[in-house]
Amino acid sequence: MSKKTQQTEMPKETFHKLNAAKKEAFTEAFLYEFSHRSYEEASISSVVKSLGIAKGSVYQYFEDKLDLLLYLKEQCELVKMEYIMHVKRADFPDFWSYYRAIYAEGVKFDIEHPLKGRLLYNIANSSHAPALKEVFETWKSKALIMLGAMIQEEVDRGNFRNDVPVETMAHFLYSVSSSIGEYMKTIHAVDFEANLKADLPLLAGKKKVLLQSIDESILLLKRAFNN
Repeated sequence: MSKKTQQTEMPKETFHKLNAAKKEAFTEAFLYEFSHRSYEEASISSVVKSLGIAKGSVYQYFEDKLDLLLYLKEQCELVKMEYIMHVKRADFPDFWSYYRAIYAEGVKFDIEHPLKGRLLYNIANSSHAPALKEVFETWKSKALIMLGAMIQEEVDRGNFRNDVPVETMAHFLYSVSSSIGEYMKTIHAVDFEANLKADLPLLAGKKKVLLQSIDESILLLKRAFNN
């Protein structure tokens, strides 16, 4: 695994020396570009032209195009985590109501930060891109570790069955969770692309359908996981 996906990538020192206004303009311009185009299609040249800066400036701030995308991804994830982290397991009677609440917060994040939501959606749906394959695998590995820890806690409490390896349960829950979007498209005829084309948040007007999809999945997950 490359160093780039083993640890958090940060901009070069020259980027940190930019004043706040220039840094924000740079970040927002590239956030828009990467949230509206695939990694392959995103154009550094067009963004620097709109910003009125030299293309070489980008490489004074970041190692390459991927480094820039990873920085933007990290910034988006930090904001999303602010929404999710205040959802505490202790505030819910069972794991599944907690699991559902996390999704509800994800919708709130998407509505309030549409560009950030779009960028994360683009990355999640770009695992086919050679340059992003390793990024996606690292993302998946981290998700499995997090889910494994959550599941182990429920097993220890006696809430989840203990006759199936936690790793197997984590993979199963990851598969179900990551396919919710496809489920919404297939079963509930949700057209995410229509929102994207209209420059709306990905989940605009979709919260009810999303939570219905989650509830339907939970009915099956309870039977698979609960003790």
